[in-house]
Amino acid sequence: MSAEDRSIERPFSTLGRVASLAFLLFVACLPWSIATMSIGIGLCVAATLAAWVAERRPWPAWGRTPVDRAGIGWLAALVIASVMALDRAGSWPRITKGLMPALVGLAAYHTADRERGRRALAVLLAMGALVAVLGFVVWVMQGHTFAARARGFAGHYMTFAGQLLLEIPVALGIALTAREPRWRWGAAGTAALSFLALAVTFTRSAWVGLLVSCGVLLGALAPWGLLALAALAALAWWFAPGAWHARLHSIFDIHNPWNRERVIMWHAGFHMFHDHPWTGVGLQDLRPLYLRYRTAGSTEDVGHLHDVFVQIAATMGVIGLGAFVWLYASLIRAASVGLAQARARSRAWRAEGLGAGVRLGVTAALAGFLVAGLFEWNFGDEELLYLLYTLVGIAWASRSWSARTSVAAERAAPSS
Repeated sequence: MSAEDRSIERPFSTLGRVASLAFLLFVACLPWSIATMSIGIGLCVAATLAAWVAERRPWPAWGRTPVDRAGIGWLAALVIASVMALDRAGSWPRITKGLMPALVGLAAYHTADRERGRRALAVLLAMGALVAVLGFVVWVMQGHTFAARARGFAGHYMTFAGQLLLEIPVALGIALTAREPRWRWGAAGTAALSFLALAVTFTRSAWVGLLVSCGVLLGALAPWGLLALAALAALAWWFAPGAWHARLHSIFDIHNPWNRERVIMWHAGFHMFHDHPWTGVGLQDLRPLYLRYRTAGSTEDVGHLHDVFVQIAATMGVIGLGAFVWLYASLIRAASVGLAQARARSRAWRAEGLGAGVRLGVTAALAGFLVAGLFEWNFGDEELLYLLYTLVGIAWASRSWSARTSVAAERAAPSS
């Protein structure tokens, strides 16, 4: 039996069921705080390992994913950057993020069965909608102004916006392709509530990222819809009220103080890269170095550089940039598997059902997340990485949902 066949076996042992429940608990924690995510993943990993040992599963217990080797390469690049870091003591503790790509395989294992995958998606959509509503309500109660920007339970408006940016395209992908009305309407409701919450974070990078994600979705499903998307963007640009109008128009304002500070950060990052081109300065907090490298006129003391590529170039050098490109390309490959064939076939999106919508939504989310990363260090937020890697794992597993019914159903079928 292949590793992939083993990965779609439904766990019948008690520990296997406990591990499945622990994974659902972890998924339920993803829209919340880093503390709940850490507890959830700890329980999930412990229960899953115990189940594998008890069931004597051959290693590896899950099917291979396109992210496996790239994840090892990313971890190796983090180790190299820490070995060569200017502050090794500050850099070494941060290499633990290099273990997080393993979440792709873990999530794929737990959602390879169609029933379990659908259950995990339902939990994620429900929790995402709940947190979006609570975030919006808290914003209203705190004065519903720019100063009270919605933070959700992540503790920071940019992190909350990043969570919503990853969740909305997935919900839209499901809403636009699912055959069952309850999935279409449920996902559409989650997307609408999350969009309201994203609007009141006032986070420009996430807005731009969502526009890109929607463009990817419409480009795949209904290219004519790109015109409607452009029209909606133009209407928002010209008629958005108050603080929303100011935030939108500040995106291209070179005199805006936030924009000016970002340019200074990127300039400092370029010079760090120039001085340490191969392995960077290390993963430690950059505040002490930034004070040395920043140019005159800066008013912020920052520990990162508000751009994924600039941050990685400065802290990990050419080796880190290469490893990141490899890793992100593998994430897109895992999420988008089979989409080209589905797009080429007439009515294939609805015919394939939920799996195609999940893969399309996660691919769109990855595109928007990367674009948002041109203006913020979102790839450094563990809260976002937990969600990102888990979504990719679910997308990779969903490729088998339309080809196979639940393993439990197959086993229950009478033999001839």
